[in-house]
This record gives sequence, C-alpha cells and structure tokens, in this order.
Amino acid sequence: MTDQTVTNDHPDAASSTSVSQVVVTGLRPLLGDKIPLTVQDTPQSVNVVPEQLIKDQAVTRLEDALKNVPGVTLNAGEGAARGDTINIRGFSAFNDFFLDGIRDAAIYVRDPFNLESIEVLKGPSATLFGRGSTGGAVNQVSKAPQLEAFRSLAADVGTNDEYRGTLDIDQPIGPAAALRLNIMGESSGVADRDYVKNHHWGVAPEASFGIGEPTTLTLAYLHLSEDDRPDVGIPFVDGAPARVRRSNDYGLTSDHAISTVDVGTARIKHDFSSNLSIADTLRYATYEFNYRFDAPNFGSVADDGQGAPAPGEPLSAILVGRDSPSSSGVQTNLTDQLDLTARLDTGFIHHTLVTGIELARQTNHLDSYNNPFDRNNNWIPETPLLNPDPTQVHPDEAVTKRQVTDANTEAGYVTDTMAIGRYVDLIAGVRVDRFAADYTQTPVSSGAVLNLSHTDVVASPRAALVVKPTRWESVYFSYGTSFDPSAEALTLTTRTANLGPVKANTYEVGSKTSLFGGGLLVTGALFHTEVDNAQVNDPENPTLTVLQGAETVQGLELGATGHIGDKFSVVAGYTYLDGKTSGDAGTAPVVRYSDVLIPNLARNAVNLWAEYRITKPWEVGFGGNYLDRRIGNIVTPGTTATFAPSYVVWNAMTSYRLNERLKVQLNAINLFDKLYYDNIYYTSASENHVIPGAGRTIKFTVQASF
Repeated sequence: MTDQTVTNDHPDAASSTSVSQVVVTGLRPLLGDKIPLTVQDTPQSVNVVPEQLIKDQAVTRLEDALKNVPGVTLNAGEGAARGDTINIRGFSAFNDFFLDGIRDAAIYVRDPFNLESIEVLKGPSATLFGRGSTGGAVNQVSKAPQLEAFRSLAADVGTNDEYRGTLDIDQPIGPAAALRLNIMGESSGVADRDYVKNHHWGVAPEASFGIGEPTTLTLAYLHLSEDDRPDVGIPFVDGAPARVRRSNDYGLTSDHAISTVDVGTARIKHDFSSNLSIADTLRYATYEFNYRFDAPNFGSVADDGQGAPAPGEPLSAILVGRDSPSSSGVQTNLTDQLDLTARLDTGFIHHTLVTGIELARQTNHLDSYNNPFDRNNNWIPETPLLNPDPTQVHPDEAVTKRQVTDANTEAGYVTDTMAIGRYVDLIAGVRVDRFAADYTQTPVSSGAVLNLSHTDVVASPRAALVVKPTRWESVYFSYGTSFDPSAEALTLTTRTANLGPVKANTYEVGSKTSLFGGGLLVTGALFHTEVDNAQVNDPENPTLTVLQGAETVQGLELGATGHIGDKFSVVAGYTYLDGKTSGDAGTAPVVRYSDVLIPNLARNAVNLWAEYRITKPWEVGFGGNYLDRRIGNIVTPGTTATFAPSYVVWNAMTSYRLNERLKVQLNAINLFDKLYYDNIYYTSASENHVIPGAGRTIKFTVQASF
C-alpha cells in the first residue's frame, strides 16, 4: 500500500478494510525512526505494503507482496543466486533487503507471516543503508508485542495443493511488558507447474519490556525453514519464451532448494526526554543453504550440445541440456546500530537530528559443486523441448571449489531535518562507510589458494527541499547517492578486486496531496538516476574489467492509496521507466554497445487493488497487474533481442465475517488463467530461462480470533 497508509492488523477488528489508519507498531519501521517525517512530507517515493493488504490478497511470499509496488520486476537466478531477487526502477536490489532496518542480504525465500508491513524506499538511500540501494531498498517490519491480548489463527487450502496455517498470539505479562508468538507451516505447489513443491515452516517469538516507558527492551528471534523443489523455468527460443505447455519442466525431480534462517535481535531504546533519545539494535543472523539446481541450457555443439536453436528451427527438433551450477554454504551477519535522535531549536529553525554508527561483520562460506555441463552438455541425456523428462537421474556431484569471504563495515551518519517555519523543510545528511572484504578461493583438486582483498571508503551525501503550501500538500526536490563496491555480493575475482565502487546519483522532484479529509494520498514523481562508471570489459584487454560503462534510468511514478468514504479503498500505482545502458561486452574482440535497453526493465507498469465493503460483514476486492514487455539480453551488434511479453493478470477476493471472531475468505489468483512470465534469467542465447506465473489458483481461508 503506497505511502502513508498502514492498516489495523488486530485480529478482532470488525472489518478488514485495508486502509484503516493507525500508527505503525512494528519492531522497527524506518518511517518515523530514521526518517523523522510523516510519509506525506518524506522527500522521496515511498511505498508501504501493510499486513492487512497481504492477508486480503492471500499472499504468502514477499515477492508477491511487492507486486503492489510499481517499478519492481523479478529476476530468476542459479547456483548461489536463488531466493528473492528483484529489480527496483531497473537496478538490481538482490542485496538491498533489510529486516527492521538491518541488512538482510541473504539467499532465501522470504515469507511475510511475521511482518507488520513492508516498506519500499525508492531511489538511492546510502545515507540510510550504506552500500547498494541504487534503485531502492526493501525494509521488512516485524510484528512487535502489544499491551492487548489477542489470539489469531488462519488456515488456508488452495487448488495449488496448498495447506497453510498461521498462528499469532499476543500476551501481556505486566503493565508494560508483553510476549508475542507467530508460527507458520505450509505445504504447497504451483498451479500448472506440476513438479514444483514448497515445504516451509517458521516461528518468531518476541518479548518487549517497558512498553510506553522511557526505556524499552525488545528481544526477537526468527526461524524460517525452506525445503523446496525449485522452478527452473522455460528456455527462450527464437527471441521469446519457448512456445510449450506451461507445465513443461526442464529441471529434475531430484533438485532441491533447502535453506535455514535464524535471526536474533535485541533492541533497547531510552528516551531521556521528548527531545532526546538513544537506541541500540544488535543482530546476529545465520543463513544456511543447499541448492541442487538443473537449469535448461542448450550448450554448444563443441561440447556435445545442440547450441542455441536457429531462428525458425522446428520445436520438435530441439533438445535441451541440463546445466547444474549447484552450491551450498552458510552466511552470517553480525550488526550493531547505535542511533541518537535529538530535537532542538536554533532561532526560527527546528532541527531533528538523527546520527549514529553502524558496525557489521559478514561472512560467507560457499561450496561449489562439480558441473560437467561446460565440458559435456550431454552428461545428463538431453531432453526434448516439447516433452521434457524431469525424472532423469542426476549423477553424483562433488565439491570442486570452496570460497570464504569476510567483510567488515564501519559507518557513521548524520541527517538534519530542518523545519523552517511551517511551510519549508530542508534535509541534509551524509554517511561515511568503510567496507573491507577478504576473499579466499580454494579448488579442491589442486589446493592452490587464491587470496584477494579490497577496501572502499565512501562518503554518501543527501539533500532535499520540501515545500508545504497547505497541511494537505507537499512538493519536494531531492538528491541522493549510492555506491556498490566490487565485493557487494560477498565475492571477488581477479578482474574486480582492484576496482573501486560503482556510484549512482539520483534527482527526484515530486508532490504528495491528501484528499477526502486525509483519507486518500495521491503522489507523483519525476526522477533521473545515472551511473557513469559501471563495470564493463576493457576494450584494450578483454581479460580485464574497468569502470567505463554507463546506465541511466529516468521516469515517472504515480500513486493513489487510501480510502474514499467508509466503504471503498484503493491501492494504485503506475511507473514509466526509460532505461538505457552502454558499455563493452564479450571476449576478444570486444563488442561495443551504446544506449541499449536495460534487461528486465518494464517501460510501463500498473498495479491496482480495490476493496468495497458491501455490508458490514461482507467485503469484495478486485485488482490486477500490468507489466510491459521486458528485454532479456543486452543487444550488441549481431545479436537478436529476446523479450518476455507484456501481460495483464487479474485477481479477486470476497470475505464474510460470520461473527466477531470468525471470518471466511475466498481468493481467485490469476482469475482468467493468463499464461504469463515473471522471473527472467539470461546470460546468452544458450543459457537462459524465464519462469511462468502460476495458473488460476483458488484459495479458501478461515480466520479465527479467540
């Protein structure tokens, strides 16, 4: 749900109207914490997806919840790049996930069972987050204990073989302390993707002491377990997804995606007065994963493969090989953030000063398994494109390479929000990061150790001006920066170890207006993001990488979120993105490309969700998503453009509250059974895949409070 609207998630609420305005009470929302302004006055595009909207849409994955946010597209991955991988405004945000304001960059599928809301901040936000966040960042806000007892149980069944249950319990244990427990378990498939299976469970206990008092301590823990049979998608053929049945599966039934996430958080906050407070957040997290992955790949004729199909080649003649970039490992994150917030006056200017330090240590231990595909495309017998056999035997794989990365971050930041009278706010801030990474790679066969290291020290400024002609309107101009170090993804190569960070600048001008007595927020923004030192191949020596590429995305974003009257609510957004990239590609001879489309960027995107309360207990919802076609590859001279086609998918919901404690809900997802394609992965005409969206899915939910 865009901008200011958050919802009442109290399970005893008499109505599920998704725009009831209350104060966010999650563990650590950035809105109101690091950004000390109302959302209407925040000088950048911000989207908030609240828990009630997630429930009303029967969403069980973070990526699906983000379809309520315009400008987001989904990537597919392989090997160690699975889990949630998205683009925001055309730029990869794989490492730009945060949980309660702390980096959550890891490999897993996120489930919103323990989330109060999801905040998406568009544009570079290095003063808030440090490295990354060129297109934006996603902050997940965990549920927090409350001083009101409730119990909420939900059970889902779906035509995708889904059986899912969630339990939310809140119990005060004194006048200023409470416990909260969220539990989730799920077994499900994907409609018309017969071999894809999901088995998830999670538990999230939390305890808060001193709620509403000057000193508050919150202890939280999250465990999430995933044991899936992943979707490896459908290959591109002749410039588009292969014209095959949606149910065709080119992986193997022995494939698996296993992950275990454990996150422990301690947060203490003390208010010295209404004008001075200090907070410290300590987090330790481990992310274990084990992926066996067999993806469609045509390979090369020289290595016993067919090679990329020729244009017009009969589909019945095409064979598909299995590429197996499998991996396992564990990542750890240890982070401490100390924040001081002070409010003071200097003459007629009122200052809200947010300053702090961040210390973090991340480690990544990655094992890569033997993948014979590059030497023998037929190591698993190739399978017909029109009739693939996912039951073929996957030969045993051994670990061939071990990689270890240790990365340390030390950062200090300060932001001053200056209210110059009632009509003008001026925001200025800067963050200085030191990011140092040490990388070791050891092939098992030779034992030869490769050691690489790199350190970046980067200052990231931010400035913005907000003009508020009335209490219902704001107009703003903002400037922000971001940087992506060469070890951003916790890995280095001999080509990148000596490179400095890739930097971006964004300029945004926009307006936000509240209508209908503050019930509906209407937003609009124009923005321009530019990167002038992207990583590309050296035109003089293709074995080297240099910072000579360019990427530019400019566009328009519109949004309307809130309620009109007591019965109607809406979440709507539109983005227009014009994105181009220039650089050098390939090995010798180097091929130059200029002003070509950025892969997986949708020029036009629309999201819409509307709900209407017919009677007090009966509510209906309807909406959909439109995504323009997206190019899969960077088009260089001599190559052919490959596109995932545009699509419109419609969804519907109806719910009925039988009494104060019992509600039933019916959801139809992909109501008209549209064949469409979401997540894209493309490295060459031979190595690529795109994941089809699920077919029509009907879900029935019973929600009970007690």
